[in-house]
Formats: sequence, C-alpha cells, structure tokens
Amino acid sequence: MKPIDIILSVLMLTVTSVTIYYIFKSRVEPDNDENIYTLSILCDRFKKIISEIINTDLGTLNLNRRDLENRRTIKRTLSNAIRKCAQGDINAKLIVLSRVKHSILNIFKITEDIIDNIIPFNNKDLLTAKEKFDILLYLQKKSGNYRMFQGICKKTDLDRLLHDGEGYYYCITDEDINNAYDSMHVKLTFDDKINILAQRIYEETYGLSVVDQLIMEDISLDSISGGVSGITSYDFRFMEDDIISGSYSKPRTCDSVWVVYQGKPIHLKFLTFKSDEQIRRICKNLAEHGKAGHLTKSEGGTKTHLADGSRVTVFRPDNSMQWAFFVRKFANTSTLELKDLITDKGCQYPIEVIKWAICGCVNLFFSGDQNSGKTTYTRAAVKEIDRRQAVRTLEADFELNLNNAYADKNILGTKPSERLPFPKLIELLKSSDAHTILFGETASLEHAKHLIDLLLAGTKRVITTGHWPTTDELISYFVHALGGYGTSNADDIQAMVANLIHLDVHCVKDNDGHRHIDRITEVIPYELEEYLSLNNNGIEGRLEEISHYLKLLTRRKTYYTRDIVVYEDGMYKMINPISERLSGIILKNLPPDMRQAFKEFNKVPNGGVAAAV
Repeated sequence: MKPIDIILSVLMLTVTSVTIYYIFKSRVEPDNDENIYTLSILCDRFKKIISEIINTDLGTLNLNRRDLENRRTIKRTLSNAIRKCAQGDINAKLIVLSRVKHSILNIFKITEDIIDNIIPFNNKDLLTAKEKFDILLYLQKKSGNYRMFQGICKKTDLDRLLHDGEGYYYCITDEDINNAYDSMHVKLTFDDKINILAQRIYEETYGLSVVDQLIMEDISLDSISGGVSGITSYDFRFMEDDIISGSYSKPRTCDSVWVVYQGKPIHLKFLTFKSDEQIRRICKNLAEHGKAGHLTKSEGGTKTHLADGSRVTVFRPDNSMQWAFFVRKFANTSTLELKDLITDKGCQYPIEVIKWAICGCVNLFFSGDQNSGKTTYTRAAVKEIDRRQAVRTLEADFELNLNNAYADKNILGTKPSERLPFPKLIELLKSSDAHTILFGETASLEHAKHLIDLLLAGTKRVITTGHWPTTDELISYFVHALGGYGTSNADDIQAMVANLIHLDVHCVKDNDGHRHIDRITEVIPYELEEYLSLNNNGIEGRLEEISHYLKLLTRRKTYYTRDIVVYEDGMYKMINPISERLSGIILKNLPPDMRQAFKEFNKVPNGGVAAAV
C-alpha cells in the first residue's frame, strides 16, 4: 500500500471516529446553552439513554468477554426494571432511579446553578404547588418517615374539615400547599435537589406520574384514585367556545386526584395528570401488573394487585365514562398496634377485650362497611397471637401480607385457584398444623359454609371479616349458608352457628372519616333449660306479650346477644363483663400466669381500669 493511501485511510478512520463520537456525545450530553436544561428535555434525553442501553446490539461493539457480560447484565436488569417500575415494584423503581441520578450527574453534568433553572428551588415564589409538595414529601422521607402525607398533615393541618354553602368536604388547594411550604422553613442541599429532580424525571418517564410517591412509598394513605371527578373528554369537546372565551373553569377528569387518609376522602386539587393520555398510561400500567394481556374495550374493567399487595381496580371506556383507577393500600401493621388504631377515650376497653379474645383463642368476626378498618384491625390483632401458634390465611387474593408484617411468626398465606378451589384448599389446610385460620373475608355464602366446615373440623380458632350490619344478621347469614331457612332443623343449625360465633367486633367510619369500633358483641347460646323455658311461656299476662310470643313460635331464637363494649358520645364504655361461658373458653386457653389478670379485668365492667395483658 502506498504511503498516500495509508495517510488517506488513517485520515478517513479518524474523521469517522470523531464523527461517531460527536454523534453519540450529542445524544447523551446537553449543549452548553443553559436554556437546553428543561425538565421535558431531560426526560426525553433520559428515555433516549435508556433506549440505547436496552436496544443496542452488543454483538456489534467488539467488547471483551468480561465487558460484554457486564453490559448484558446491565441491559437485562434495566429492561426488567423498566417493565416493572410502572406497576408498583419498588425495587424496580430504585434501579431506574439510580440510573436517573447517574445521568443527571455524569452525563448531563448538572450543577447547582443549572438545577435551579430547571426547578426554581432558590425562589419559592416560582415553585409550583406540585413542586412544593414534592419537596415536602422528600423531606419527610429523608427524615426516615415514610408516613409522608401524615407527617405533612400533622405539621400543617392540611386534612382539616371544610364547609361551604353546599356542605362539608376535604380538599387541598394550591394556596394550602403554598402556606404549608412557607410554614415549614425549607432548606435544601444540592444533594437534596438532585434527589428531587431525579424523582421528577423518573415519574414523568417510567413511573406513575404525579401519584408515584403516594402509591409507591407513602404508607399513611388508605387509598389513591384518579379520574373520578371533573368533566369527561366527551363533555370537553363541546366546550370549545367557553375555553376560547376564557369562561371555562371546570376541571377535567384527568385533573382529579383523590386520597383517603385516616378515613377522610381528600381531593388534591393542586395535582393534575395534565392530559387524558397521561392518566390512560397510568391506568394501563396499573392494570397489567400480574395480568396476561391488556385492558381492552371488551374488558373495560379489571382488578389486580401491585407488587406490595395493594389492590388495584381500573376502569376504561366503554364500561365507564372515563379512564379511572383506584389503589387500595394495606397498612404495614408491623409497626402498628391496636393502641395506635384505637385511640378515643376509654380505648383500653376494646383493646383489652380483643387482646384477651386473641390470647384465649376466641372466634373473632370483624364486621362493618367497606373501608371501616376491618382488615387493618385484623392485621394489628394478629400481633397478639402467640408465636407458638401456627397461623394460616385463606384469601380470595393476597391482601393481608402477614408474613411481611410478622416475619417471626409461623404463618402461611394461601388462596384458591381454578385447579385448587376453596373446598380442596381447605382440606389441605386441615393437614397443615393450623392453630388459627384467618379467613380473609367471608364474602359469599359459599365462604361462610367453608368457614363453618373449618370450625367443625377442629380448627382451634377462626378470625374473619364481613359486611354484616348487626350480629343477628351475621348469624342469619351463616344459617342461610348452611341451608337452614325453611327446613325442619333450622333451630338446630342456628344453635350450632350461635355456639361457634363468639365475638362480633363491629367497625365504623363516620362521615368525617373517623374510624372506631362501634361495639363488641358476644353471642350467647341459650342453655337447654333457658331455651325450653323461653318456648313454654304462657300466653297469660298482658296483651302486648302475645305478639312477642307468636314470633317466638314461628321463629325461635336459640341465642341472645350482649354488648360487652360500646362507643357512645366519643368514648368507649365496657357495659357488661364477658359471659361465664366465654370466660371459661378464654381461661382454658390462657397460660396459668395470665388467668388471674383476666379475672380481675372481667369483674370491672364499667368505669374501672382494665388490667393489661
């Protein structure tokens, strides 16, 4: 080869290499013009970086074996994380979030001066309410408090009850957030700003948009929902003239974010998804976790669970007027005890009754409406179960997550499937050394029948939840499940059910969101002598007794109920002791050193101080 050819070849190779370098550099590095540093541009560039990592054909890079394997590991890990992070997987989020921070510092090379041009940390008057809220959430998390929303509310009273001409309500506006931010005297380091910017880029690219932290990290919220208020896109199309004229003022469904905090439904008016497309993306991602296929028009609603066990319900047109999601979070009660949940005056009475019931292997039924706290009370009560006692859970879907809450207890969670339905699963549970079976929710007559089957099969104790409004309806439900109504042996079935149902703990959520235990009711079967006496009362006497007697003839009760604890005028009262019958069951199952304490507790029903378990 001639010297001139060699020179030309080297020159061409150099030019090509330099060109490739600057092309690649232009993809990942911003220009020196600081105007290029905007949140939207950073989001776009970060997505390009991720795309290049995931989609690059590693075989074309001429890497050595070690580097090739490292790049393959990074590619595989990042690809899996991107797929999972928008579906509630916190580990996936942390992987992607670390990549965001790496890009901010090492590729974008953002300095403190530059970062203040992206998010105006140095001028609170220029910060949006959403940005201020992000900062407040971050500061709570930085301090180690993952009850972030709760921490902010305790310091700023954002969850206060409001009232206008149309009634009572809860909402948080831009002004509320501005005032809260001012009151907390925020100071941020450069590292703080990087972390906040990284979270913002993450949620706008691969996360759950404006609700990402609330769904993924905050453990103080009961639920988060979006798309459930405002006018729909269909309505919006017919308001063009109003929009042009400036008279339009109604929010759209994509502008709506609601949370339930301590039972209070709060409208976060300062948060918005900005577009129908954005809330549609979130809905699709949430719906696809653990599901095969996509949410389609033919299946316009679905229910699934996120990686942390949160229950997700999603709707889409045409089965609903707009895209909407509901995320029901389940509290991490490993850090909560009954005393943290039951706090009104006289709270020692319901707490102690439940504790003695747990220690004494009593069958417990937590009843009440949706979102009244049944599951949360149940999970907290499990904390009182002796570690020597094996617990088995039976749920339609995994929601209790007791293993995460109580890793040192003997617990196995189970749920039925198409090939292993409830009856077969119950047969297996009977052979699993179960002391206590926690029957997630008795949501059907079939479930009720299976629960009775467990008790009759010798299960030591059953705990369950359900929506029964009264104790009588609770018993009637189980009698109905066993086919007792309209049969000749209805009384026998009722007597059997009454003998198995010990305590009904009825949970309530008030209009203001306050949760409490309304009553703890004991079911007491009539003894044989009492029952015969009841049904042999003569008709002699006052006429008003005749109606009662006739009712007894047509439908005799084999039991009576007695309230042990009631909630009246904002406080708990213990109005009756636990019956001799149930006390006998409790004492039989208590360790000898606890029996005297229970006796002392049970003899002071009204106004006394309960003995601690």
